[in-house]
Amino acid sequence: MQGNDYDVEEGNFKKGAFKPIAIGIGVLAVVGGAVFAVLAAKGESEKLGVKEIASERKHIYVMSKAEAVPKWRSWAARNDVPALQQEAFAELAWAKDPTGLELIIKGLASDDHRVRGTAAQAILEYGSPTADAAKPALLKALQEADSSDKPQISWALATLHEASAFEAVLSEYRLGHLSKVQRLDGVPAFDPELLAGMVPLEKLATYATDESESVRQLIATVLSRNGDAKWTAVLIKLVQDKSVEVAREAAVGLGRIGNEDAVGPLLDALSRADKNSRLKFLEALRDGVGAKGLILAIRSVSHDNPEREKAQTRQLFEMMRELSDPRAGDMLVQYIASNPKPHWKTEAALRLAEIGDARAATTLGWRLKQDPLKLYNKVDDPELVRDDNERVVSARMLADLAVLHPDKRNDILSVAEDGAVFWTTDLPQPHANGMRFLAAAGSARGLTLLRKWGDPREPLPKEGQQDFPPTWATAQSALRYLGMTKDPASWGILDKQLNRKPAKVDATMDSLMQGGLAVLGMTLRGLGVGASDGFAEWGDPKAYSILTKYIENPENNEQSRVESCFALSWVATDDQLGEVVKKVHEFNKPDPKNALIRACYLETLVHRPVQSATRGLVNLLDPNVPLEVRHQAARAIGFGGVTPDVAKQLEVKLTDPNTRSDAVLALLIGGEVDQATRAVASYNDVAAEALEEIKDIYNRSFGYWSDKNYEKGDVARWIRNAQACAHVKVNGALQDWPKLILSRALQGIETDNGPHSVTRVNLRVRLVRDAKSADAQKREDAIAILKFMKEKGVLLALRSEPAPLGELARQAFFEVMNPKATDERIPAAAAKNGEKDKPQ
Repeated sequence: MQGNDYDVEEGNFKKGAFKPIAIGIGVLAVVGGAVFAVLAAKGESEKLGVKEIASERKHIYVMSKAEAVPKWRSWAARNDVPALQQEAFAELAWAKDPTGLELIIKGLASDDHRVRGTAAQAILEYGSPTADAAKPALLKALQEADSSDKPQISWALATLHEASAFEAVLSEYRLGHLSKVQRLDGVPAFDPELLAGMVPLEKLATYATDESESVRQLIATVLSRNGDAKWTAVLIKLVQDKSVEVAREAAVGLGRIGNEDAVGPLLDALSRADKNSRLKFLEALRDGVGAKGLILAIRSVSHDNPEREKAQTRQLFEMMRELSDPRAGDMLVQYIASNPKPHWKTEAALRLAEIGDARAATTLGWRLKQDPLKLYNKVDDPELVRDDNERVVSARMLADLAVLHPDKRNDILSVAEDGAVFWTTDLPQPHANGMRFLAAAGSARGLTLLRKWGDPREPLPKEGQQDFPPTWATAQSALRYLGMTKDPASWGILDKQLNRKPAKVDATMDSLMQGGLAVLGMTLRGLGVGASDGFAEWGDPKAYSILTKYIENPENNEQSRVESCFALSWVATDDQLGEVVKKVHEFNKPDPKNALIRACYLETLVHRPVQSATRGLVNLLDPNVPLEVRHQAARAIGFGGVTPDVAKQLEVKLTDPNTRSDAVLALLIGGEVDQATRAVASYNDVAAEALEEIKDIYNRSFGYWSDKNYEKGDVARWIRNAQACAHVKVNGALQDWPKLILSRALQGIETDNGPHSVTRVNLRVRLVRDAKSADAQKREDAIAILKFMKEKGVLLALRSEPAPLGELARQAFFEVMNPKATDERIPAAAAKNGEKDKPQ
């Protein structure tokens, strides 16, 4: 890559974007199959052609890590095949192999600048202090570098904090070269914080008047992140810079300092900014300061025009919602105490609840008592009069708070129970979120209401009836939340409603389409779903026989029977789950009724698998078994965690094209990292359609997330495997698709999605707690999950924590803000599996 390929005049950092171009021919040689053809044609010193190189790579990739590392060391020590030498550098660096580091340092003296560039990138994976021994070799290489490897070498020196190279590194930055440096896997590497770490801040501050706009932006960024009040004067000058990019970075520092000397110029800059510039300032405050900056910015909202005031305030609260910064609590409480308009008061309380702060309950309880038709008017707030969304979301947040703070349930009830009872009884039909809160908070008044709603006194709809009685529509949700209360007197209600079908009535979907059974049939379906969910919430093994009897009755509604199978996941003992595995094998006849029951029981094993039970499903990964049965069996095996003996059986099935995708699915979800990566690597030299198949079935494996998935470490295992696959090459391309699919699925967690499901609020708060725990594994897993969920606010807050947490969070936040540019094609988001009676 030549120097004139860069935007020399402006650089790239000041634009806040990174081009998806890897610096140096070395990276392209690692990832591009076309480059291998060039290398083979190059000739004399290279003894392997394209096919031989591909064969050697494929051979090593399917080895275990213990077998592969020595092979990669061998190639790293050779300089006759640059393509494999560079690939070896990458693999050894990803493995953090100490011997590999020594070989990589030697590679910095290669005659081939491509090899030098890749060696410098490999050193980034080790970091300081592990790779500090590379400094002398890097400094020597820097003196001999050309445009193809100088950016990588410069950045490696910055990463190792080599102060003597600062001026040379800064020169590369001025030219705009550093912002394009990537890691070996294509993830952007340039971080201004690392560049600034090469020299003391006092020296950096002297560049605040530099003629280079990108340098001034760098100084504004670094001083802002430091947040020391002694830099106030410099930042005030920078916030007035003619460049919006420089000014917005300086605004971050003023917001972080937060004293009156700093806030005045900040608010002035916001007030003077036009619409587009204001957005840039606010985004910088959001991503640099967090919620504190956004709450401070409320003081900059224009009051000249009601619509403009509303739009600017809404913008700030929406940005706070997207951020969910756990440090916002005290400032939000102060804002609520200032008695803003009802809508903004409610919005502030919702932001408070979204970070798990129980102090939100008072305002949310007040809001439940307010009828929107009376609280708002059609002239000033037409959009708020048209629906009751504020109370719907308020109740949902109250339920989350009750789950998060069992020790504060009495306090929460004291300020919110009256409002919840009023709201649920004031409308023709109570909303499911209101029921959920009353059940989760242990409300005695709520229990009485749930019994009434779950067991209506009026008779079932008659055959031929056309109207759907609202009381029976309510019963479905009421039964679920009645189960959540675990009230002994209510067990009979669940049993009664599950088996409410008259003996002569066929409630299957086919029957509902004929005659006059539609209303009665849908009522029975709702009762079956609600009672099943109630048993699932309760989790008592006594329900096992009740549910299996219901499931195996072919005249019960199919949808409610599937829900009963889901409930078995939560009521069955490990021994009973073993019986479910036997039933999966017993119901193996090809007729639709048997197929339904078999698929239904597989649903049980997918949602709460147990290794001792699911290992008995491996024989279902057979070409003679229906495709969807194989996929579900593979998911159940994977979700249960793959034992060493099962892994060996699955590895045998990798060799059969008819069972490969299911074996890969099980290993990718449930195997160890080494097993998962080798399974994905098995797609080398396989038709592209096969790879698309595994992408599709993996994509359809994530829809329902339970609290147990997190507690058992399943989510952390899925993430470890997905991340590891990003370093696996199939036909010359790194496999990012597991990471992209899983990250999208994790980001989709938002609201309650059925019994034992986890909401985003609950998971977020639990992750923060675990990130701050003394358990190193919990801490690392929590940060990894937060990164996949793109929880910017939490990571931003955790960056200020002491090491090692602060550094883990800093790196994760950087990766969230600087994602890898990829053209990887992944399937569209799948519909949620077995979507439950989900409150909105």
